[in-house]
Amino acid sequence: MRSFLEEVVIEVSKKYGSFEDLIFVLPSKRSGTFVRQAISKLSQKTIFAPAIFSIEDFISHVSGLDYATNTEQLFELYRTYSEYVKGEKDSFHAFSLWGQTLLQDFNEIDRYLIDKKKLFANLGAVQEMNIWSPEAKKTQMMENYLSFWNNLEQLYDQFNSALLAKRMGHQGLVYREANAKLIAYLEKNTDKVHVFIGFNALNNAEKELMQTILATTPSEIYWDIDPYFLDDPIHDAGFFIRQHQKTWPYLQNRTLKGPCHYYLTEKRIEVIGVPGNVSQAKYVGNLLKELHRETGDPLKTTAVVLGDEALLNPLLNSIPVEVSEVNITMGLPLSKTPLASLFLKLFRLYINKAPQGWFYQPILALLSHPYLQALWANEPLNQAILLAENIRKHNHTFLSSQKLNTITMNDPVIALLFVDDLLGPKDLVERCLALISRLRENTSRKNDALSLEYLYRFHRLFNQLLNLISIHPFINDVKSLAGLYNELLSSETLDFKGEPLQGLQIMGMLESRNLDFETIILTSVNEGILPSGKSNNSFIPFDLKKYFGLPTYKEKDAVYTYHFYRLLQRAKTIYLLYNTEPDVLDGGEMSRLIRQLLSDENIKNQIAVHIAAPLLTPMF
Repeated sequence: MRSFLEEVVIEVSKKYGSFEDLIFVLPSKRSGTFVRQAISKLSQKTIFAPAIFSIEDFISHVSGLDYATNTEQLFELYRTYSEYVKGEKDSFHAFSLWGQTLLQDFNEIDRYLIDKKKLFANLGAVQEMNIWSPEAKKTQMMENYLSFWNNLEQLYDQFNSALLAKRMGHQGLVYREANAKLIAYLEKNTDKVHVFIGFNALNNAEKELMQTILATTPSEIYWDIDPYFLDDPIHDAGFFIRQHQKTWPYLQNRTLKGPCHYYLTEKRIEVIGVPGNVSQAKYVGNLLKELHRETGDPLKTTAVVLGDEALLNPLLNSIPVEVSEVNITMGLPLSKTPLASLFLKLFRLYINKAPQGWFYQPILALLSHPYLQALWANEPLNQAILLAENIRKHNHTFLSSQKLNTITMNDPVIALLFVDDLLGPKDLVERCLALISRLRENTSRKNDALSLEYLYRFHRLFNQLLNLISIHPFINDVKSLAGLYNELLSSETLDFKGEPLQGLQIMGMLESRNLDFETIILTSVNEGILPSGKSNNSFIPFDLKKYFGLPTYKEKDAVYTYHFYRLLQRAKTIYLLYNTEPDVLDGGEMSRLIRQLLSDENIKNQIAVHIAAPLLTPMF
């Protein structure tokens, strides 16, 4: 079986002969790697390779702008907010709690090329209606509240202008600028042929850009969908492509390129209920062991797709030793590493510190952390145990740094962590860096490569924090520091080295776009995860979103449905795992996507459903 990308490369090669004047644009960088492999397999001699872009990189290339990191956007938005919003202003910590939502809304407005004046005028009117009363006059607080919403357009304009002055932008701004500069880009690349591959849900900026290129230059677009979904007027897997067919002038009276009949080919589908998330990871490990024993190959045509990416860590500990070649396309979030909680506990200690000292329970919770325990493992006395015994014996409730040093006989780690007169965020970050140095010395003696990598990444993160504190004076308390730490932590990942074209592939749902595998193991197919369900993390009300054509939960559900069924199209063996635990968040109910499969008369006979249970061996 040829993959979708291989079929596209063969068709393009037949039409154009060579690749050197082609520009391939795909949904992700990863699918670009597989396009290169397909071209390499097809070519019998040395050739000039085509330019291959992910859609984000291509739009950045057209616009001439770089993408600002989320942290850079947040700081720039707060600076603009402090400068242009009148009246009482929030601290950086308070601002960061709602600033992220505002950033997302600004991003959506630009990605969908919305008329900002109309939207902000409507948004201000909605907020005024929310507080309107025929009997009471507006208070000063109400006036300030309305003033903020009425000045939101100015904040948006100034924020975008500040980013553009630095030759960068948030994703939406880069997309809007790319549309404005598209004609100039095309005039410079008249000899190039653009090939768009495997797109589904597109924002307005992407639609305008693609349609302009398709209508005015030699170009191609290929769709990765089975006609089974495309021809069904109510199936969400074909929702977006059916919309494109109806609304794009270029697609009128043209046959779509790419759709192939694979979904109804013979398959083996197993739906497996597993109690608990960690149990899913263990079950996947056993599945991989069985598959390796049955086939004897390194599972290079097998992919484990994680519906919930939090399962990555337990899965890594469940991969059988027989599977020697593994490629992980997703990074391990630093927030999921055991070291992340150590510094969060330390920050909370200082945030909640009372005038008489620290409450004893958070102190013991911090000192019982595995990384601190490792520092005392080779010492004659474990200071955490000594301190716990002393607290119980003398019934201490609050402890000062002086008291802690006395009890622990001036232990250097205790002296480093606890200080009554903290000089501010900079002092605390420097103490965290000193602690990391101690942990590194201790870990080096054990030859623990993974822990050393954790420490290296956190050393980089705290140096970044130190730099930001020196640049931005508004990070002036531990609460703001903790918020910034969480912000950086959420965007940092520990990347794994591997061969992307060999061995077992482990990836998230988005990384699977355009990729085909014979065996698919998909985890966490639960309602609230796949699809993610209703969420409205936005200041723009649902009705306004509908009116202006912004995406709602309906469109997000259709995105998940497309990715789910696209994975199944060319696969021969499919394992769908869901969590049966009834009392955990997002667990206990199989996804509507599985129920939809089970109700499909054309495929339900190929599906087996069972609940996993531990194997019990009788003892005689």
